[in-house]
Amino acid sequence: MHWHILGAGAIGCTWAVQLFKSKHDVTLILSSKERLQQLCENNGIVYESKDDEAKAYNIRAELAENDTPIRNLLICTKAYSTISALQSVTDRLSCDANVVLLQNGLGPQQDVVELFPTLSIWAATTTDGAYLSAPFRVVRAGYGETLIGALSSKAQQSGNTLCLSPSGDLTITLTNDIEHKLWCKVAINAAINPLTALNNCKNGMLASDPELSGKMLQVCSEVEMIAAACGQPLFEKPLYEMALLIARATAENYSSMLQDIQQKRPTEIEQITGFLCKKADNLKCHTPENRSLLQQVRQLSLPH
Repeated sequence: MHWHILGAGAIGCTWAVQLFKSKHDVTLILSSKERLQQLCENNGIVYESKDDEAKAYNIRAELAENDTPIRNLLICTKAYSTISALQSVTDRLSCDANVVLLQNGLGPQQDVVELFPTLSIWAATTTDGAYLSAPFRVVRAGYGETLIGALSSKAQQSGNTLCLSPSGDLTITLTNDIEHKLWCKVAINAAINPLTALNNCKNGMLASDPELSGKMLQVCSEVEMIAAACGQPLFEKPLYEMALLIARATAENYSSMLQDIQQKRPTEIEQITGFLCKKADNLKCHTPENRSLLQQVRQLSLPH
């Protein structure tokens, strides 16, 4: 099976390598000739995990304006780039193409389904950890699980399993309730990412610092209220307990939002806390803590 991947960040590069190792044909779609040259000079994607030494994988790459048809597309861009990324290759998609959106946040997935009603759209969420030590040099920092489910009616009717498993050392599970999984992920991200970004701290500080723990409790209470009003129950345990567990389990990690701010990149605050605040506005829910975090991160973030 041939997979095209849009978005050569840490997760996109990780998937490219793992699909390649599993004997899939893989093509990265890059944004410029300079990026193509960079990949060539790098001798492909250099992948490093805790179990193996760094190794280069010669992954094929092309620009969006290439005219090769696309049958399976994985989009791993930042959430705010989802629509423009898909639009850049829409005319290359075959009539039976699968499009998988693997991103943080909520909102763009639903926008894609609305804007492209004839496409087979899938959504995914992952707890895998990876980071780039340099362009096209990815370090696998943690092994988690990726959940994938049909989002559009065409995908739901297709019964297609995407033929993704097994794929290297990725753990992939198909789910029938992907929207619920996305809500759970955005709830955890809302509890952890903005607070770490604003306080310039590792995730573990949210569990060990009483003041930050108290703020996280307020955030979680508001998020649970929004989710309940939307008919989206979250975890069996209270969200605050789950957020504490994850903050402790990833105590030494820097959240992606904090990394974006440190590296002067736009953040995904609009697709996380912004999404929730929009829902709160529509439902007349009072969410002062999340609203405050949204405004503060906006002030620190570069525009998209």
